[in-house]
Amino acid sequence: MNTQTLELDISKRGGGQCVIIGQGDKSGTTIEAHVYDNGATVALAGYTVQLVARLPDRAHYARLNATASGSVITCVVDESKLASVSGYTDEAYFTLAKGGATYSTERFALDIKRSGLDGQTPAKSWDSAVDALIAGGTAAVASANDATKKATSAAKSANDAAATMDEARASAERATEGAREAAERSNSAAGNADISAEQARGAAGRANSAADEAEEFLNGFIVDYSNLSDECKALIAQSAGTGASLISDEQGIGIIDDLAPLIASGRDAGCLTNEQGTGIIDDLFT
Repeated sequence: MNTQTLELDISKRGGGQCVIIGQGDKSGTTIEAHVYDNGATVALAGYTVQLVARLPDRAHYARLNATASGSVITCVVDESKLASVSGYTDEAYFTLAKGGATYSTERFALDIKRSGLDGQTPAKSWDSAVDALIAGGTAAVASANDATKKATSAAKSANDAAATMDEARASAERATEGAREAAERSNSAAGNADISAEQARGAAGRANSAADEAEEFLNGFIVDYSNLSDECKALIAQSAGTGASLISDEQGIGIIDDLAPLIASGRDAGCLTNEQGTGIIDDLFT
């Protein structure tokens, strides 16, 4: 709708063509330009084409993207940019760029009709390339912000993981310390058990020694009662009291103490054998 057709030559011969645009429209004008090279149609495949115009105030410009098919350029006008200034300008043309070369068509005019509603909009230049850069920059900023958020989240996750590792390490250290203390208590208990066992062995040894000494005394091999150990005296007292319940332990020991020299003398004189001396003692306390 509202397609205005131009015939433009890159030789720049000709002129006088005009496109009428209304302020306040929105995509309300389509420019369709047939492009020639000295009268011959131009195959536009592979070309980047744009509409360039100096605005009527002679201070601003607009550069808008267009499309190409065959030898025809089509540009749907963005009035907010191309018609930001009302008035007349004869400095409008299309550029064709390919492989480092740029061509422009002959100039044509733009007659921009003023809008009663939008005419007070401040004029400024518009450039599709700049818009693309701004859009790219905005996207880059958004990507950077997103990357920053992700980095912040990753850093927090790393800090949380480090805190968890520290807590686990502390728990392991406490467990290790507890195991070490338990091992020390176990070693101490084992040491105490060894000491108790050693004490028991010592007591058993002393008891056996006292029993042997008592047996030798009762058999007459030890004559002097005062030379006996306390353990041996206790065993003799117990034996005497058991064998002769009618006399006291002291009386029994006295009898043994009196008989021991006699038995020893008889044994030394050859009148008594060891067995006979032992028998006398046994007869007294059975």
